[in-house]
Amino acid sequence: MKAYMATLGEVQQWMIHLSEKMPLFFPQKSGEVNYQYKLVEKMEDIQFKHYKPTIIPPVKKLLPAEEELLRYDTKENGEIDVQPILDKQPRILAGVRPCDIKSIFLMDEVFSDGEADPYYLTRRERTSIIGYACKSPCDNMSFCESVDSLYHTEGADIMIYMIDGEFLVEELTEKGKNMLNGADFVEIHDAAAKKVGFQVKRPEPFGRQFKAPVGSLPETVKTHWKSPVWDKHVATCFSCGTCNLVCPTCYCFDVKDDINLDVKSGNRTRSWDACMVPGFAEVAGGHNFRPKPAARQRHRVKRKFEYLPMRYGHGSSCIGCGRCGRQCTSGIDIFDIVQDLIAEGVTV
Repeated sequence: MKAYMATLGEVQQWMIHLSEKMPLFFPQKSGEVNYQYKLVEKMEDIQFKHYKPTIIPPVKKLLPAEEELLRYDTKENGEIDVQPILDKQPRILAGVRPCDIKSIFLMDEVFSDGEADPYYLTRRERTSIIGYACKSPCDNMSFCESVDSLYHTEGADIMIYMIDGEFLVEELTEKGKNMLNGADFVEIHDAAAKKVGFQVKRPEPFGRQFKAPVGSLPETVKTHWKSPVWDKHVATCFSCGTCNLVCPTCYCFDVKDDINLDVKSGNRTRSWDACMVPGFAEVAGGHNFRPKPAARQRHRVKRKFEYLPMRYGHGSSCIGCGRCGRQCTSGIDIFDIVQDLIAEGVTV
């Protein structure tokens, strides 16, 4: 795989060229301080400035808030014709931070496991990812290095590094190689050395750090079922579910079937759900398996730091982006929760 150097203008022109072939999304300012992934329409939309993570992460382009899964119709002979609705639109997600690249990698893992999800995977197969490496922490909420997200590139097709005002553009996959065909960049052969130089200029430590290695966190969280930490950190929780909705690795959903008035046709949709809302674990008959906010908070943290990591063999399904704490009305932060569990030591 090759690497190139380019100026800002050259990178912008290249991305504009790509956007003429398929929709290209890039983080753009939304309001005074927030960013969101918007369609690129002109060169000015592509600005490699220091920006906080978008409120809604890029992985949600692959798992929309609501999507139609299928439509069905009953024929005259009584047979039911079922038509799955698959999104086959090619797209490019550009300017994706390493933490968000990791979230897409983790969701690829989840939606490919067992009975593969054709809706997510159809979008994923048609989505190209251009990553953008971080020179400094997004803000004081990020803790990406602490959960092994800072250097993550697997899942991206191209990585871009800003080095002394210019851009190192590195192809990582065949898809990335094809995207760079025709780009007016200068090929280089010392990309590894340039990346080392980029990395050593990063601040140390990079963002907030847990007081324990990420590999130990699944066991730490596992042994704190009855910890008072769970109650401590929900004293001001509104159970609104915002933390779930902005999380790049929350993927729970609800499925709904709608029948048309002819009682012969209808459709099926799915939409995001949130384990922090009171009715999430309520079942028929009115029983709620997690009626208290503390139990729901414990479940959320265990999903990120115990259940999924132990299932898939990694230290954390939290990517350290800081979105949940940044958007929480009450300022509840998953980093603080885990830090308190670490400080408690071993319990049950």
